[in-house]
Amino acid sequence: MGFLITMTPWHWLTAAVLLLVIEMMIGSYYLLWVSFSAFLTAILQWMFGLEWGAQMIVFSLTTVFSVIAWYIYDKRRDKSSSRPHLNKRGHQYIGRTFQLSQPIINGVGKINVDDSSWKVKGTDAAEGTAVRVKDIDGTVLIVESLGES
Repeated sequence: MGFLITMTPWHWLTAAVLLLVIEMMIGSYYLLWVSFSAFLTAILQWMFGLEWGAQMIVFSLTTVFSVIAWYIYDKRRDKSSSRPHLNKRGHQYIGRTFQLSQPIINGVGKINVDDSSWKVKGTDAAEGTAVRVKDIDGTVLIVESLGES
């Protein structure tokens, strides 16, 4: 007599949940589809009482097809962001105009932007002078003076 494996829908659901938890920790999206396949296998096993071999075929085929479909979709989708400077906070200030909160002395001063203060570099200018952000160097904004406000 051969080795008999009994897989219930609960086994497949447990596998699906564990794979989903691992996916949430690593964020690759590939285990999401393997988890989906385990969930689908659980549903089919519950509805039709599939034998062990049929369960393995369903799980394998749905895993392969869903991972390939995700790979194709991921390669074709537009990955450009509507907010390209989201994680580059200083870059969103380029081109904007501010007033100096501290004068630029020896090429260094400060501006207030919303609720924060930014160090700026540029030509010497008095406090209150309007400046336009031209560039950013690390966390220092490079500005040009627009004259007294």
